[in-house]
Amino acid sequence: MNLNEILKAHGIEEEAIGKILAAMKENKIFTAAEENLDIRYGKLKTDHEGVNKQLTEANALIEEMKKATKGQEDIQKKLTDYEAQNQKLIKELERTKLEAEIKVNLLSEGCLDVDYAAFKLREKGDLALDENGKIKGWEDKLAGLKTQIPAQFESAKTKQVMENRLPQSNEERGGNEPKTLADAIKMQYENKE
Repeated sequence: MNLNEILKAHGIEEEAIGKILAAMKENKIFTAAEENLDIRYGKLKTDHEGVNKQLTEANALIEEMKKATKGQEDIQKKLTDYEAQNQKLIKELERTKLEAEIKVNLLSEGCLDVDYAAFKLREKGDLALDENGKIKGWEDKLAGLKTQIPAQFESAKTKQVMENRLPQSNEERGGNEPKTLADAIKMQYENKE
C-alpha cells in the first residue's frame, strides 16, 4: 500500500493528496519501501566523500613531488607509477559509485535479491552515471528488469497469509491430558502395547 492509497483510505480528496505529495517533493521528503534507506545512503555518501578527499590529497602530493624532484629520473618514474595507480583508483571509485547507486535504487524499488538484479542489469549492457550521479536511462532499465525477473520485486508478489492454528480442546489434540506424572507414564506404556 503506498501513500496515495493510505490517504485515500482515510477520506482525503484527490486534489489534497496531490498538494501533499507536491509539498513533500518540494521539501525533499521521500518515502521508501526499504527500512533505513536514508542511513544506508548516508553511509555510502560518507564513504564516497572520504575516498574523494583521499584522491584530491594524493593528486596534490603527486604534483608537489613532481616539482620537487625535477631531474631525478628514479623519483620521476615512481611518480609516473603513482599517477597510473591514481588513475586506476579513479576508475575504481567510479565503479563503486555506480554499484552503490544501483543497489540504492534497487532497494528503493523493493528488490528482494539486489545482487542478482544488479547482475542482470550489468548483463544487459553498459551502465553509466550522469553528471548528477544518477544512472542514465534508469526508468527504462528498471522496467526491463521488472519484466525479465518480476519475482524479484515485492510489488510483483502477492502476499498470502496461511493460517495455522493449534487445536483448542483436548479432543481435537487427540485425547485426554494426564493430570499427574504417574498418569503420563501409565499412558505412555499403555500406548506402546
